[in-house]
Amino acid sequence: MLILAIRHRLTQPIARRLSLRRCRQLHAVRNRLAPTRYTDCDPFSLIRVDPDRLTQSVLETAPKRPQFGRVVGGDWDRRAEPFAERAVVRGLRQRFVDGWPWEETALYEAFADQLHRFGNAWGYRSMAGFEPRCREIDALYDSLRSEGYQRQDHLAGVTHPRLRHRIDEIGVDIGRDGTIYWRAYGQHRLALAQLLDFDSIPVVVHRRHRHWQKRRDRLRADEDDFGDGDRNGTATSDAGHPDLRALANPRSAQ
Repeated sequence: MLILAIRHRLTQPIARRLSLRRCRQLHAVRNRLAPTRYTDCDPFSLIRVDPDRLTQSVLETAPKRPQFGRVVGGDWDRRAEPFAERAVVRGLRQRFVDGWPWEETALYEAFADQLHRFGNAWGYRSMAGFEPRCREIDALYDSLRSEGYQRQDHLAGVTHPRLRHRIDEIGVDIGRDGTIYWRAYGQHRLALAQLLDFDSIPVVVHRRHRHWQKRRDRLRADEDDFGDGDRNGTATSDAGHPDLRALANPRSAQ
């Protein structure tokens, strides 16, 4: 166990520094070898979505590593919970909409729960960290309100993003019917973007349900689906889905 822990601490920082070019090359190999398990599209591109569209979350046991580009079947997309009911989200609304003191909000509950379960709450290891954490969120709110929402690589001032910049973006999954679920990372940013009524924000897709991927495959195989639509009239409406825009307009991917 000690050896595994040391290996994890050493390899994770290295992995986060990988260039996106290398990551894309690896994904292309995976897609060729297992096209039913890995999506056809660039898993490290960002898509823009209306934050109010993310009303549900699928937060299972955290995977050991991000699942960029994975295609997964099963019923995982039927085990969702309302994003607005998460303790962090309720706490931010209580603070910035209702004007409650931080210590009376549900964020206090969420912070204590994180400490109890993991021994760490957003980088802090005791309840003494709650106050500085709240100051960080106040600063984030002010920054979003005054400067708008910015991508992680833009905030870092880099022209060639690395894997760590995508890991730190808001992560989503896409269910069988195209529903976009909040999955991981950026919970505070997503909640604040909703409170500030942003029109769109960048997100990165981790998993797609197998049925949704088949839908992508059908549309990609027939470019005419983005013209007049198919006999059922479904293809034209599909083309407006954030995950399918790049099929109709490759320049829309970021």
